[in-house]
This record gives sequence, structure tokens and C-alpha cells, in this order.
Amino acid sequence: MLNKIYGILNNIIIRLVVYYLAWLLALGGIFHLFPQILIYVSQERERVQGRERLFEGEQGDLEKIKEGVATLVEGNIKEVLLMVTFVDPARTIPVMVALAMAFWVTLPITWLYRWTRPRKNYSQSFAHTLLVIPIAISLVVFLVKDSIALAFSLAGIVAAVRFRTSLEEPMDSVYMLMAIGIGLAAGTQLILVAYLASLVFVTITLGVWKSNFGAQPEVLSGWRIDDSRKWGPAPGEEGIATENLYNAQIEVHTTKVNVAKKSTVQILESSTKRWQLANVVENPDGTAIVVFDVWLKKSVTLPAFIQDIEENGRGCINDVKLKGQELREG
Repeated sequence: MLNKIYGILNNIIIRLVVYYLAWLLALGGIFHLFPQILIYVSQERERVQGRERLFEGEQGDLEKIKEGVATLVEGNIKEVLLMVTFVDPARTIPVMVALAMAFWVTLPITWLYRWTRPRKNYSQSFAHTLLVIPIAISLVVFLVKDSIALAFSLAGIVAAVRFRTSLEEPMDSVYMLMAIGIGLAAGTQLILVAYLASLVFVTITLGVWKSNFGAQPEVLSGWRIDDSRKWGPAPGEEGIATENLYNAQIEVHTTKVNVAKKSTVQILESSTKRWQLANVVENPDGTAIVVFDVWLKKSVTLPAFIQDIEENGRGCINDVKLKGQELREG
């Protein structure tokens, strides 16, 4: 029974649906059993918005501004005294909710990164960063939202320390931007925004990856898309003989043709100068051989190339064979 459940949850779509539904039901149940938590979170959000409105008054409202500042100072003094004793749930609960939100909403995004990134571009340290940076952002938001001076001080400290990272893939930058956005939403108690941002991002990114969108540029004939040349030579190479365009053939043995195509194309895009789908051979036993014509890049080594195809198509690719007289090991 456990093996069957585990096998079902191995389907990434089912796992994501179960996770988001379970998370939403759990959060709703907690708020239903302990409605005071939601009140504390709402009060914290309104408290911050009230401070923002304080400095948006007209110049003629000096008396109101003075009264507001006095109230603000009095409230800050009380807040400091309460935080010293660590007994005020109106201050501690919003912080705990924000940190929990930052972690649990970001978790499926890190799953998506692990599932969809090609093996050669995957970084464990980046996956760790995605998971913890929203928590750090949420804490920073709680630190600086009550003090403009502290916000400028923190900016100066960050500029002095100069945190830097090199993200070679544009998609990695998108993942990082989403993690930071979730941290900001959690830190400002925008729970629904953080949840929906995570859900929509995971759905769209998974759909783009699964559809292999943009694997090859479209070939236009005038104002129309020319499908007949989709798998043909690259632009500017129409006059070159086909045998001179490719120096090898890859035979991918599979039982799931479409899945094997997509997983193989992901590796071909980064490891070859050009490629085309040459043939699909259906065998009587239900298996199939998907044949690609390729021209490998000089920097690609054959064992690593074949291993990348096998690992990227794990579960749907049975074997990979590479043929070509001009190929050299290393």
C-alpha cells in the first residue's frame, strides 16, 4: 500500500497538486481553530499601513501629524518593552507566520528547480539559496519597515559587504527574483499574494519546460510559418549537402516516444551545433527507436553526452547508442 502511494506521489503533477491543496487546507484549518492568529496578522499589516499614511498628510495638518508622531513614539516605547519580555503574541505571531510562509511557499519552487534544470546547469548551493533567501528577506522586512533610518543603514551595510553571485542562466535569475518576491510578500503579511505567486510561477514554468517551448526557431516563408523546413538545415545552410551538416546519429531506445524526444532535445540544444529528428522506428514489441542527426560541439565528451541523455530521460529511455565515423572520444 505504501509503495503504491509512493509511486503515485512520484508523479510531479500529483505531488504539486496534493502539496498546494494540503497546504491551503492546513492553513485554513489553523486560522479556523485559532482565529486570533489571523487578527494579529491583519493588525500588523494595518499598523504598518497606518505608519505610511502618517507621512502622507498635507502640510496644513500639522496638529494631526504631531498627534500621530506622539502616538507612534508611545507605541514604539510600549513595543520595545513588550519585545524585551517576549510575551506579546501580537508581535511574535506575525513574525512566525511570515517565516513559515516564506519557507513552505518556496519549497515547491525548489522542487521545480531540481526537476527541470539540466544536469550540467544544476547547482545544489543555488537550490539551498532559493529555499532560505525568502526567510532572510522576511526578517529584513520586519527589521526595516518601522524605521527609515534603519533601512538606509542596512542598505549601506549591504553595499559595503557587496554580496555578489554569478548567475549564468537567465532562468536562474527568474527563480531568484521569485524567491525574493515571496520573501517580501511574507514579510508584509500578504499571505494570499505569496501563495498565488508560488502557484502561478510553478504552473507556468512547469508548462513551459514540459512543452519544450522555443526549442528551435521558427522558419518563415514571407509572412507564413514554413513547417516543411522545421527539421531542415539551419538558416544559411540550405545549399550544403545533408551529410555535411551532421557527423553522427543518436539512437534513443524508448517506450515513450514523445517524452524521450523532449528530454533528448534538451541535451541536444546545449551540446550540439545543429541537430534534426531523422526517424522514428516503431518495433513490434511496443518499443521504439528515435533517431537524431547531430553535429556535436568540440567541447562535448561522448561518455558525458550519452550519460546526460540517459539521466535526463530516466524512466523513459532504455538505451542510447551513438554512431558516426568522425566522432572522437574526449
